[in-house]
Amino acid sequence: MNDSMDIGDGELHAYVDGVLDADRADAVAARLAADPALAHRVAGFKADMMMLKKLYGPLADRPVPAEWLALAQNSKPATPAYSWRLVGAIAAVLLVALVLAPFAYHQLAPGQPGEIVTAALSAREAPAEKIISVAGGGAQYNGTVSAAIAEKVKVPDLGKMGYRLSAIRFYPDAPGGQAAELVYRSQDGRLFTLYLRRSDGTARFDQFERQGLRVCVWQDDQLGMVMAGNVSTAAMQRLASLAYTGLTL
Repeated sequence: MNDSMDIGDGELHAYVDGVLDADRADAVAARLAADPALAHRVAGFKADMMMLKKLYGPLADRPVPAEWLALAQNSKPATPAYSWRLVGAIAAVLLVALVLAPFAYHQLAPGQPGEIVTAALSAREAPAEKIISVAGGGAQYNGTVSAAIAEKVKVPDLGKMGYRLSAIRFYPDAPGGQAAELVYRSQDGRLFTLYLRRSDGTARFDQFERQGLRVCVWQDDQLGMVMAGNVSTAAMQRLASLAYTGLTL
C-alpha cells in the first residue's frame, strides 16, 4: 500500500485507537494534515468512539448476564412472525455487550451489495413519492410507516447515539417492493438513513463500505433494512442494534 494513498476504514480505526505502528501512524497523520475531508471523517470516528465510551464505559468490565445468554439460546417466539426478529433482537443486545466492550474497531470483510443495498443507496438521492417532515419523536408515525411497507414496525429512537428523526420518505414503486426511508441527523448535520421494506425471506447481517458510506444490512424472514451513514464500524454496530430492537420491541 502506498503510504500516502488508499487509507481504508480499518487503518483509520486503528489510527484512532492508537494501535498503528509508529511509521504508519506518522504517514496517516501526514495524510490527514493534507486532506481536510479525510481529517473530518476521522474526527467523526473519534466522536463516535467518545460517545460509545460515554454510553458503555461503565459496562466494559462486566460479564454478559447469564440470563441473557440463556434467553438467546433457549428463547422460542410466541408467533412465527417474530421468529428471526426476536432472536435478532437478543443478538443485538449481546453484540453490543460482547463486541463493543473493548472498544476495538475491526474492518469487516467486504459484503456483496445486493439489490436491496442498491435500492437503499439510490433512495438517498432519489425524489420520494411522499415526504413527512418530523419535529420531535416519531412514535406517532408507526402506523403510517407500517402501512407503507405492509409490515408492522415501530419508528426507532436513535437519540442515544445523537441522531434525531428529521423526515420520513416513502417509495411505493421502489425496486423490490414498496419502501420507506427514515432520515436521521446528528447535531453536527451528519445524515443517517434507515431504509425499510418487506424481506425476500432470506436472513442476512452484513456491514461494509459503499460510496464513501458505512452500510449495514440487517434482514430477517419478515423485514429487510439497510442503514447508511458516515460513521465508524463500531458506531454502525450500535446504531444497527438500536434500530433493529427499536423496530420491534
